[in-house]
Amino acid sequence: MPVEFPPFELQANTPALRNLTSGLSGWRVERMGDSASNVWLRTSDGAIWLIGVDQRDLRPMFEVFTLGMLSLSDLHERWERWEPPVVPEGAPEGFRHLLTTRPAAPVAPRDFEPWPLQSWRTDVVRRAEFIVEGGDVGPTFGNNPNTQSAARPGAVPPSADAFCEVAAGVLFSGEGRRLLLAVDWMPMNMLVVQDAAEISAFLAECELVGMADYLDSRRA
Repeated sequence: MPVEFPPFELQANTPALRNLTSGLSGWRVERMGDSASNVWLRTSDGAIWLIGVDQRDLRPMFEVFTLGMLSLSDLHERWERWEPPVVPEGAPEGFRHLLTTRPAAPVAPRDFEPWPLQSWRTDVVRRAEFIVEGGDVGPTFGNNPNTQSAARPGAVPPSADAFCEVAAGVLFSGEGRRLLLAVDWMPMNMLVVQDAAEISAFLAECELVGMADYLDSRRA
């Protein structure tokens, strides 16, 4: 039997997640090259929120990602509490300097694009991510390689060695259009997708849970 890890849910509190169901007025996508790294949201009352990627290491070579959502005040509080990490002895000086330099204080963008939907339904996108160890993965680096894939919750193949159900994104649907904010397979990258075919391909291995039901399940 595969090892089952506790689910990795959206890293946001209930008031934050309720903002995703109505009242959004603007957004701004931050990118690094061709990939999205964060999405800023503005609500109709002027509050600012940041959606980014959060990570959990389950065991060696098995890590999962979900979305986290923080207010601007949360970001400043986290920045105030920042402490440099312990850097291993012998680390290159440039690497040491990078890790121990205090990051700049968080600043929200000044300009937002209009939120693309006037009314919408919000669903949490869930999938079960699993690893199969010792498979034929071709040329690799390191020892004991594994492959990581996803399936619908409850449909993990018996060949899996370990799995974890993950809230992999949020889907907004309305006015005949959809917008997907989700985690990419590339660590710490986000997917910001409005193309119908791309969204359908992503959802093929997922299930949708309405935000109201999702919040009720977290309280249970």
